Amino acid sequence: MKTLHLKEAGFSAVELLITLFIAAAFLATGYQLYSIIIEDGGNARTQAKASNIAYDFLRRYTPNATNPCTPSTPSATIPAGSLPSPSSATVTISCPGTLGTNTVSKVQVTITYGSPAQQVIHAIFVTE
Repeated sequence: MKTLHLKEAGFSAVELLITLFIAAAFLATGYQLYSIIIEDGGNARTQAKASNIAYDFLRRYTPNATNPCTPSTPSATIPAGSLPSPSSATVTISCPGTLGTNTVSKVQVTITYGSPAQQVIHAIFVTE
């Protein structure tokens, strides 16, 4: 007479532990990826704000360029709370050629923000 060996359904303890270990690894990896995406998104948003402020200053101070070129450093103030502290803006109108005969002015805006300091720089050449 033959005896039948019935195999029990379900996981063995070893299979269950391996499955739990793999699930934990996937969860940890997913959380790390999520954290990196959130951090990079915040950095990109702050850089976009700084870029918009720099472009706004560039449009605001371009009419200050004279013909012939006269170097100057007009004062610019960043709106409070728009960028991480410390933040500052520097607007520089310079003459890339010979003074007095140069008809081209360079208007450059530098926005510095955060700690560690990061910069956004926009510039334009003006001939009017």
